[in-house]
Amino acid sequence: GEKDVFKVIQLLPGVQSGSEGQSGFYVRGGGADQNLIILDDATVYNAQHLFGFFSLFNGDAIRSVELIKGGFPARYGGRLSSVLDMNMKEGNKDHYTGEVGIGLISSRGLFEGPLPGSKGKGSFLISGRRTYIDALIQPAVVAQSGALSGYFFYDLNAKANYEFDDKNKIFLSSYFGRDKFYYNHKKNKEKANFGWGNGTGTLGWN
Repeated sequence: GEKDVFKVIQLLPGVQSGSEGQSGFYVRGGGADQNLIILDDATVYNAQHLFGFFSLFNGDAIRSVELIKGGFPARYGGRLSSVLDMNMKEGNKDHYTGEVGIGLISSRGLFEGPLPGSKGKGSFLISGRRTYIDALIQPAVVAQSGALSGYFFYDLNAKANYEFDDKNKIFLSSYFGRDKFYYNHKKNKEKANFGWGNGTGTLGWN
């Protein structure tokens, strides 16, 4: 099954979940917005899909997760409760491999392998998800209301790495996620279309 980072975090001591089914987490009485969430050194805001019922992060693409609940360094300033520091996987340097998961309301896929011509020094990883509950229920919605409407989300993780030598390594990491709601009633000439999301990008040299 799909690995939800936030659902695992909620099981740790000192951490509480919100309402039933919500993906947000609360550390020692603080608010959900008092947790600093970082993905490959980039700050992520409003880290949830589907109004909180899905975590923003596709577990297939996550390599490590560290939750700091107190005494975090000053460089993590700006939050009161905790720091959730995550890093994405780096991809397989030896051969190409992929993975696909199909669920009732969403599907996901992952593809990774060596960078072409890198001779084992570079790799990449691409991972994505999308819900399709809007497409499944569309006929019923149209029959009931006469309007074409729905809600879905998708996200994409991508990372590339290259190791020059034992002391120098670069990486390019990015995340893009989008939630979208649409409504179109041609007969009544009513139309609505809005969305929200996150986009991050990190270029690093270690």
